[in-house]
Amino acid sequence: ACSGLTPVRARPWRANKERAFALFAGKPVDRMPIKLFSPYIGMNFGVSYQEAFVEAKSRAHWLIESYKRFGQDGLSVNYRLDGIPVAFGAESTYDPTGIPIIKEYIVKDFSDIHQLDLEKIRFENDTNAQTTYETVQIIQDELNDEIFTGVGFMGPFTTAANLAGTEKILKSMRKDPEGLHKLLDFAADITIEVGRKFVENQIGIGLAEPTASLLSPKQFREFVIPYYVKVMDKWKEWGSRGAGFHICGDTTRLLETFPEMGIRGVSIDSAVDIAVAKELVGDKLSIMGNVSPVDILQGTPESIEQAVIECFRKCWDNPCGFTIAPGCDIPVQTSLENIDAYMRAARKCAKYPVQPSNWE
Repeated sequence: ACSGLTPVRARPWRANKERAFALFAGKPVDRMPIKLFSPYIGMNFGVSYQEAFVEAKSRAHWLIESYKRFGQDGLSVNYRLDGIPVAFGAESTYDPTGIPIIKEYIVKDFSDIHQLDLEKIRFENDTNAQTTYETVQIIQDELNDEIFTGVGFMGPFTTAANLAGTEKILKSMRKDPEGLHKLLDFAADITIEVGRKFVENQIGIGLAEPTASLLSPKQFREFVIPYYVKVMDKWKEWGSRGAGFHICGDTTRLLETFPEMGIRGVSIDSAVDIAVAKELVGDKLSIMGNVSPVDILQGTPESIEQAVIECFRKCWDNPCGFTIAPGCDIPVQTSLENIDAYMRAARKCAKYPVQPSNWE
């Protein structure tokens, strides 16, 4: 169980980061936080993927520009979705929206695992981790540490899928569970190590598991949770307060398993009824979500506002806290004006004292 947030009405807040840390500590805040998932936000401003994401200076620039325009609570710097296999020597390319395509999986057989050298993903050898860390430093320096800036990684199950292929992973749950467990244990070691520099420097981490949304609760408990517990336990030894967790798709059947993972909160996709999430896990986890990114992409100011209101109506009183956010990344085709509409509606609903009159 956890305590809810206490509203305050007159207290001046120095910065968004102060609000974020107060939220994590269960202390009073002036309004509910508002998140915006936009790893390639520069593309929304009209630049190419290369300009928006590849170099630390340009990536930081566009994330800072998004904060200056939208004022969201927190920025997330994503480690490349394909960063782990690339660090081990895989070749990868990207589609026009920034989605990675791994040309060839480097784990053909689970016996190949011993050939993967963990040294390759240690910070001093991993150029993508270095770029991610530099991006965080640029943002913190330029904004005078004003906003909470975290990083996002893939979790162990999706990392394993990126190394061996999703089809092989899913088939192995039935045909070779022992071999799969060996790969997942190594993937957990990878996750621990790639997060080390960030944990040791008190940079918050969020883990995403898009591939794990395909599992049943039984499979999730066997092939996902033990490796999350391993990662969380080690990071907490190094001073982490725990990690956030995002999972894509309709994971209603998995909700009851999430409190077993050692995480502090869950970000859920718009395919899940957020009221059901509150009922099942709201007394154990903070909940983030879950306005449909498609609604934000295709909507009008009025329809976007209604989508935001619906999330607030269902989950604003979650016992362990609620953060309004898109259900997943904002599409790079989304207009800045539609993102403005989302933020405007969210501020209207989030202000304290939170009550239906705020948004009716």
